[in-house]
Amino acid sequence: MGGHRFTYFSRHELKLSKLDRFLVCSNFTDKFPNTCVTALPKELSDHCPLLLSTDLADFGPRPFRLFNGWMQRADFNSVVDNALQCFRGYGTPDLYLAAKLKHLKECLKKWRLTSLSKEKIELDQIKKLVDSLDMAAESRTLTFVETNQRKDGNQKIIELEKWGSP
Repeated sequence: MGGHRFTYFSRHELKLSKLDRFLVCSNFTDKFPNTCVTALPKELSDHCPLLLSTDLADFGPRPFRLFNGWMQRADFNSVVDNALQCFRGYGTPDLYLAAKLKHLKECLKKWRLTSLSKEKIELDQIKKLVDSLDMAAESRTLTFVETNQRKDGNQKIIELEKWGSP
């Protein structure tokens, strides 16, 4: 198993445990000989997600996602209003609506890339800090300050994820 040595980290106490068994059918390893397991960094949960990889797969482009938290941002409405006002289209009503929504999606993508990049950097830094503290907890007891940093980092991650940071 790659990644973290432990798959469970207690939120308040530093109790660690490891899930190291998987239930598969008898033909699984014959069909997927290159299978590997990786314990990914945990984010909001107290358990590390486990990734069971068999082969690389390409599922095409990522779908567009609109987070409800974006709608509470001050500049969201102006982005939507500007996108809808500057749209020029023609055709049957259904094609017109589809083109208008596609234009709105492109404007929101541009807005997301520019305005949320700062939050992404902050979120990545906090996740690295919490992950490094989790890795340190695997080999030693964390100090009081480190325990508080880990707790505050988890709270900040929850807050930023609520806003839909990428």
